[in-house]
Amino acid sequence: MSRPSYSIIIALLGALAGLTPLAIDMYLPAIPTLASDFAVPVEQVQFSVSVYLIGFSVGQIFYGPATDSVGRMPILWLGIGLFVLGSLVCAFSGSLDQLLLGRLLQALGGAGGSVVLMGMMRDLFAGDEFARAVSFTMLVMALAPLAAPLLGGYLLLALGWRSLFFLLALMGAVLLVALWRTLGETLPKEGRPPLGIRSALSGYRQILGHRTCMAYLLMGVFSSCALFSFITGAPFVYIEYFQVAPQHFGYLFGLNVLTMMAVTSLNARYVARLGTQRMLRYGLGMSTTGALLLVSLHLVGVDQLWAIVVPVMLIFGPIGLISANSTSQALQQLPRISGSVAALGGCLRFAGGALAGGLVSLAHSGTPLPLVLAMTLSTLAAFATFVLQRRASIEHTET
Repeated sequence: MSRPSYSIIIALLGALAGLTPLAIDMYLPAIPTLASDFAVPVEQVQFSVSVYLIGFSVGQIFYGPATDSVGRMPILWLGIGLFVLGSLVCAFSGSLDQLLLGRLLQALGGAGGSVVLMGMMRDLFAGDEFARAVSFTMLVMALAPLAAPLLGGYLLLALGWRSLFFLLALMGAVLLVALWRTLGETLPKEGRPPLGIRSALSGYRQILGHRTCMAYLLMGVFSSCALFSFITGAPFVYIEYFQVAPQHFGYLFGLNVLTMMAVTSLNARYVARLGTQRMLRYGLGMSTTGALLLVSLHLVGVDQLWAIVVPVMLIFGPIGLISANSTSQALQQLPRISGSVAALGGCLRFAGGALAGGLVSLAHSGTPLPLVLAMTLSTLAAFATFVLQRRASIEHTET
């Protein structure tokens, strides 16, 4: 099979990366309707979001070793197959329990696609070119959270909430066939580790014991903590505290996504010339500047909307850049078990993000303070991890 063009590869992998944002965001406008149809409180339907995040986080741990051992395509067939099945279960559900089951199947399937995505990119690209490809893929993926709520809202009005899940099932099936026909298997059979519990545990022990690999993974984890802290706390801070109209909240959220797309585009353009280390330093420097500005404005008593919006854009903007370059560096440390590295990183990002978001909710004080502290501390932790890793690397080189 001849290798397709670079743009086709990026488009397909970007579409694969976009499945999870679509699955999370597209049905959000339908939550009140689902609560009404199932005759349950809205907060019970909102729990389906948590079910998806938990399933997506845990599922990656099991897929990682498997994709390193049996290859990318078998796991992709299993993962997207489960995603399609889960979407159909949601579409035909007649109760909240059935919906939650469908969401869990969707998440477990989507986790497989996420792990395979990073594995395929590691097979196809190396070094700074990998970070560049991840950046382009994230640009394609970023369109999903921008378009998903709007698409979901229009489909809800025109065809009802079940149409959302039918569309997700169709998209998953079409994407699976396209990847199979266009890319096929990307992992060579030579050098694959054996499949088994002992081998999987050995791989994860190797990752956890590799300080450099874990340092780069933790940079991505702490950045995700800042992201999920914002997602959890922003609706209250913007809509309730600063009295932003609910229909305008999406525009303010969109500013962050557009900033991220702009910074990620710059990373894709310059990473091959400047290198992942320098781009990572620039990205973490930008987010740290935003975090210090955010907490400083709050401490001096600037209680205005712009004092949240502008610093958050600086924190949110480089998240894609940080993810691309830190993941690239982590995968380079242990290329033979890159699937397990990607799986552990994904699991930790979603688990850490869920924990950070939960803490923001528990610390609710009726002010922006929990959001400010969570985003600031998470961002500073990512920057501190980078500084400590660079210092350790320099000391190792000198010895």
